[in-house]
Amino acid sequence: MAKKRKINYKSYNEDGHRYMICQNSVEGGRWWKGSLCDSWVKVGPDVTATLCHRCVNRVTEPPKFTPRYVPTGRPKGWQWMSEFVDKDGTVYHKGKEQPALKGSLPTTEVKPQTKKKRKTKREREAQRRRDASKLYDLKKKLVKAKLKKDQKPLEVQIRKLTRKIKVK
Repeated sequence: MAKKRKINYKSYNEDGHRYMICQNSVEGGRWWKGSLCDSWVKVGPDVTATLCHRCVNRVTEPPKFTPRYVPTGRPKGWQWMSEFVDKDGTVYHKGKEQPALKGSLPTTEVKPQTKKKRKTKREREAQRRRDASKLYDLKKKLVKAKLKKDQKPLEVQIRKLTRKIKVK
């Protein structure tokens, strides 16, 4: 059996790192695609041959990217509904299709969620000032209140307002 001739590719050391030339620098090699490559690749100490990233891209086909989310036309969370009837009449119980019930029930009407308008910074500050003034008034009333039955509801309101102010 004939022994394969081992090709020694050019390499050099610089600053403690070893660099080797791409395998496509030799004509007729295993990865030869008709054009010479003069790229140098940083390699480890016991590497005998390397192929640069450009030659790898030429040899292999590009990856196939598929879209991650494909809309079904159904509303969000339909698979968790106890009963959902699609537009074509298909009935689902907890996401499982029930072919025996197809067309027997009316379609499920899903109301879109209304987004709550977010308050602006000025509106939040104004609300906080109003709450602080209410708190001030309640504390004044608490000082004047003599009976427990009058003090208790005032203390409850004060606790609620202090929580509301501290959260923000």
